[in-house]
Amino acid sequence: MPGTHGHSLPPVPRYLEIAHDLKSTIESGTSAPGHRLPAERILAEHYGSNRQTIRQALDVLRQEGLISTEKRGSFVRGDRPGEAHARLLQAPPEAQFPLGALSPRAGIAAATRLVWEAPPAPYATRLGLRPGVRTLVHYYTASAGDRVIQHAVSYLSPSLIAQIPLLARYERTLSHHTHSDLRRLYAWAADAGLSLEHNEQLTMAPGDARSDGVPQLEIHREVRDQHHRTVEITLLTFPHAEQGPIYHFTSPARDVRPPL
Repeated sequence: MPGTHGHSLPPVPRYLEIAHDLKSTIESGTSAPGHRLPAERILAEHYGSNRQTIRQALDVLRQEGLISTEKRGSFVRGDRPGEAHARLLQAPPEAQFPLGALSPRAGIAAATRLVWEAPPAPYATRLGLRPGVRTLVHYYTASAGDRVIQHAVSYLSPSLIAQIPLLARYERTLSHHTHSDLRRLYAWAADAGLSLEHNEQLTMAPGDARSDGVPQLEIHREVRDQHHRTVEITLLTFPHAEQGPIYHFTSPARDVRPPL
């Protein structure tokens, strides 16, 4: 056939064939939510395969969120296909700004500063600003003793400010070096009808004075709304990455692990 160059396609692994057949049964509604699948031995006999192949097939279904397994066996999940995954992609209602920032606790002090200034030219373009035009900028620093362990600077777009009254007021009242609590910024955005998508890139950057010359971890974040407009650009740095930076990403994916 054209495009095969005389080579036949490799056969589909047997465990994927079995997984596909079981998946079709589940998605057709033949196996209702809560239904217990036959034991591995019975499935092996039914498909004329060994139990290891059956385990591989069941693992595929678990990864797709279609079944769950416990001591009593494997059961069809109560969610319709895709529901569990969709729920994991919902942002927590109280995801705090800036994402990944350390909360003040014993031994760690956090400070914030809100100013009205012009972002770097490349950021300005993405935020819908002309170079040199000012916007709301949030600075965050977490320190342990006299060492900075986290630093973040966030540039907010005019469209975001215009849609959130609690931000718009700063255009009239903000004075330089004002300390402001924007931790609930994402809740305010949700209240304003915004649906946000977070895009992040992690890199290792050369050290500077703040990191005592040690290379530091940098997280570049760009947040867009449902209209694909960039509403936030944040640079989060860990000046002492060799100490084991703490970064907890919470949105748009919901962290389902128990708190440490």
